[in-house]
Amino acid sequence: MKPSRQFNMLLSSMIMGVSFAFLLGSIDRRPVPAHLSLRAFPEELSGWSGTPVPLSKKEQEILNADDFASILFTKAATESSIFFFSAFYQHQTPEKNIHSPKNCLPGSGWAMIDTKVITVPLENGGKPQRINQVVIQKGLSKQVVLYWYQERGRIFPNEYWGRFYLVKDALTLHRTDGALVRISASLEGSVDNTVQKELRFIRNLTPMLSEYIPGRHQVAMPSSPGTSMLPVPENPDVSEISPISGDVKNG
Repeated sequence: MKPSRQFNMLLSSMIMGVSFAFLLGSIDRRPVPAHLSLRAFPEELSGWSGTPVPLSKKEQEILNADDFASILFTKAATESSIFFFSAFYQHQTPEKNIHSPKNCLPGSGWAMIDTKVITVPLENGGKPQRINQVVIQKGLSKQVVLYWYQERGRIFPNEYWGRFYLVKDALTLHRTDGALVRISASLEGSVDNTVQKELRFIRNLTPMLSEYIPGRHQVAMPSSPGTSMLPVPENPDVSEISPISGDVKNG
């Protein structure tokens, strides 16, 4: 038997075991470290101005997340736009967990025409992290999507490793919280130019994320911590965007 197959079988067995544990309630859940609500994420970010993009009731039901941020950021000087989306789950279970863009985007009509994992620092001077880079297309529209999973102090690109970590941390930390972070922008010029623009935006974004997505340990909060859900602002002037499908329709 090949080692990779052995690993897959072991992983599948562990996932089945912990699934039963969740269903039977045998894992004693520990409190998630205090953090701010993603719905209160700042709408001003290093020269970028954000407009909240509400999720429809149906989209919220599909997402089934405990908290989320859905913001279209625009830089007036360049008229560039970048869409930031993050969904947070307080307790992941077999029935309620992070949705992979590999399933959501094709299911919404987007073709994934190029997919790879890149290794880049997400903060200035920070440790390089492995994240996903995906070029998607629907009709004549193309976008570049960068996304990763951020769970209990880890950043990783692969949802299958996420399941392994989920089992491990459920048994050792008694926690299963985690989030998806996704950045997308229309393809402008070359893919590399668009990616570099997104990375510059990300390096302003990620230092703040630890206040909204809990790490492995408690961190000092700059303001009153809390996980209360804030109302999603209604904004009739925002472009029509589907945070789940990735659709952007300007005008």
